[in-house]
Amino acid sequence: MPNQTLFLLVPALSLAATAIMGTALLRMRHLYARESARRQEASARALDFHRQTLRAVTGGRLQLCEPADMPALLRGERLWSMPLLEASDVSLFRQHLRAIAARRGLSDGRLDDLCSCVSEAAANAVRHSQGGVAQVWAADDGFAVLVSDCGAGLAPDALLGANEDRPEKGLGMGFRLMLAMADTVVLCTGPEGTQLMLTVRNRNAAEEQGDNPKVAELRALAEWAEGMVWTSPERHGAMTGIMKSQIDWIPLNSGAVRPTQGKTLAVMQVSGGS
Repeated sequence: MPNQTLFLLVPALSLAATAIMGTALLRMRHLYARESARRQEASARALDFHRQTLRAVTGGRLQLCEPADMPALLRGERLWSMPLLEASDVSLFRQHLRAIAARRGLSDGRLDDLCSCVSEAAANAVRHSQGGVAQVWAADDGFAVLVSDCGAGLAPDALLGANEDRPEKGLGMGFRLMLAMADTVVLCTGPEGTQLMLTVRNRNAAEEQGDNPKVAELRALAEWAEGMVWTSPERHGAMTGIMKSQIDWIPLNSGAVRPTQGKTLAVMQVSGGS
């Protein structure tokens, strides 16, 4: 009799343990689903906060997006793409881009802006992410360049300092240059990599002649100064893009007089060595 009772008791205990385990698993699944939903909601709120903050601090020039949103933002005809594996690829890409954009009628001033900011984006992909790919689109009013890499992505705190000059507080001077020269900068970044789209549109004649107050200030200072010192760090064997653009904004002549005519000019360049 005791053996028969034990025989009946073991299945009963087994069924009870199975039921308890099943209930525990269901509860764990429910808790996991609820926690996942909470994290997704928090992530969405954080992304929206960063998106709105970046729009505010950059005057609407820097926009955050999701990977699925990027294809819809690329308008016009896709012209070509090129891998970016080493520093020499950056220079080659810039040369090809300048030639293509010039043939398609992009004005000289905007051509310099396009090449300068794209060079910064391509150089960042090579330097910080072991390479990437650059793709070029042409629309009726200008060009869009998409630079993609498979790096670790950009930290949210660094994004909030997009307007900072110092790399330890923001994204560095190169990113500020992109924001200054491109009409829009669209950024998609995460652990899987970063996509950066730069859009540069043609402008009318008044804009090309320097209606921007900062350009007017630069030209006024160039005319006022008795001498100037031009200095730039070395970047890919030449001056930086922002230095080139500063020089381009100083007109070759103002009436019959050059702003630099009869003035002392010192040119210096800092080059890191080994």
